[in-house]
Amino acid sequence: MNARLAIVDDDPAFTEYLQTLLAARGYTVDAYHSGPSLLEALRAGPAPQVVLLDVLMPGLDGLQTLRAIREARPDTQVIMLSGRRTPATIVEAVRLGAADYVLKPGDPDGIGEAALESAIRNALEREALSAEVARLSARLEEEPDGAQTCWASGASMQPILAMVERVASSDVTVLLHGESGVGKEVLARELHRRSPRRNRPFIKVNCAALPTELLESELFGHEKGAFTGAGTSRIGKFEVADQGTIMLDEIAEMPVALQAKLLHVLQDHQLTRLGSNRPVDVNVRVIAATNRDLEAMRRDGTFREDLYYRLQVIEIHVPPLRERREEITLLAEFFLTKYAGVYRRPAMRPSPALLEAILAYRWPGNVRELENMMKRLVVLQDEAFVLAEIARARPEPAARPVNGRAAPAASRLVPPDDDGGLGVDLPSLARAAALEAERAAIDHALTRFHWNRRKAAQYLHVSYKTLLNKMKECGISEQADTP
Repeated sequence: MNARLAIVDDDPAFTEYLQTLLAARGYTVDAYHSGPSLLEALRAGPAPQVVLLDVLMPGLDGLQTLRAIREARPDTQVIMLSGRRTPATIVEAVRLGAADYVLKPGDPDGIGEAALESAIRNALEREALSAEVARLSARLEEEPDGAQTCWASGASMQPILAMVERVASSDVTVLLHGESGVGKEVLARELHRRSPRRNRPFIKVNCAALPTELLESELFGHEKGAFTGAGTSRIGKFEVADQGTIMLDEIAEMPVALQAKLLHVLQDHQLTRLGSNRPVDVNVRVIAATNRDLEAMRRDGTFREDLYYRLQVIEIHVPPLRERREEITLLAEFFLTKYAGVYRRPAMRPSPALLEAILAYRWPGNVRELENMMKRLVVLQDEAFVLAEIARARPEPAARPVNGRAAPAASRLVPPDDDGGLGVDLPSLARAAALEAERAAIDHALTRFHWNRRKAAQYLHVSYKTLLNKMKECGISEQADTP
């Protein structure tokens, strides 16, 4: 089993028996005859995956040794061994973090041996789970908020990532510009992660979420009695983010009066809480983000010119997802895998029909819309609803010829509302959307393989007969196979 165990028992005969038993089961076993000898070994080298610890030992007993193990190596799994069950000892062992409490094996029927092996297997599973959690936690620290290799994998994002790498180590302000949902927050967090401030706070404030008075208090804090309802003093987000990074999202929505106070903080690295005259020093890197044209707002006077130039030391435009189509497939698969784990649903892969649909869609909501759509797909476990959703979001296309033949009536994605405005027939809409997506995928495959239907069937992961039936169902005209 290649798992490393340690036995701690003052009885040499029992230790030898247990070591022989477990070695025969494939374990690597180290033996120690006292608690201090084990603790010394833990300080000198790597910890075993599971420790089998005798409860009754002279000097440092089992519970005292367990307490010391938990302090020195808290992730080590410890199974307590005893010749008898003592409820008070069991309760204390569990309280101190023991993985299990097992009677010493040695009975003729081998029941004790089976119980011990079961406890070891369970402890190893917990140890493996703890190691995986630690690995994922470390990965999340390196790649916060789901930043993954598929994000920004396209050519259009490479210059942006290069710019992030160049400016991350400095304290210059950065202005991120792009449509809603393109990943500006992910980029801001990446700037923070690569900066010397990475171990300090990253604070995000949505400037569009609060009215002026509350936004000022949110950013700069207030003293008790500064306004109605201010029953206690409170520090603002700038003070919380001291020595770290603050992201001011939707900066264009900040009222002009508050813009002047923000400019003061950026220039002097000082702020004044509402209701106070005492300045507070802050050291914060500012990253601003917007989906509006700040240059136009500067010209028409709705955004302060001096603040604009203070924020725009480095300006990065994040392109929309429709200009990064090479990322769509990888992102879709990533979100499907992610939410299958979150919602404990079967893992899914997008079918050729769905891939065709999402690659043709314009994604007005960008990456956020794609993520939410894949989340719905995982929950519903039915592509027809997602295909129907994409169809509803697109303007109704005119029926176009398919290889010389008109598209079937079923491929019209938005059925007429014949019920006096009472609603739409969702199942029919889903079927129509699925049929349209299948027709597009088949048309693409046939064109790609020059109408070699066998190769097209292999590409679509369906049988040759199924492809012929689908071609007939979708109204795709027959042509001779290309050799």
